[in-house]
Amino acid sequence: MNVDKQKVLYCANKDNFVTRQMGSEMVMVPLSDKVADMTSVLTLNEVGADILKALETPKTFDELTDNLLIIYDVDKATLEADIHDFLEVATAKKVVEIIN
Repeated sequence: MNVDKQKVLYCANKDNFVTRQMGSEMVMVPLSDKVADMTSVLTLNEVGADILKALETPKTFDELTDNLLIIYDVDKATLEADIHDFLEVATAKKVVEIIN
């Protein structure tokens, strides 16, 4: 992810996925031509689900970090690394989109 995390807005790509909460995990089913692709189901743990929920409205990396620091008792550097890793994978899979 070679973008300036201070200026970029991230947002959940709700048009391409249907999500359902299943206990502490979130199940995501990709849509292809508005039809569920059950061969490519994604499962997010609680942290991933909270990141995606926070991105229902566009946020910068710092805004996302600040929101999650309220929820999780973890040092900022650890959380930033986890968010960075999540965004790397999520943007590659088009779960999260970058808004310029």
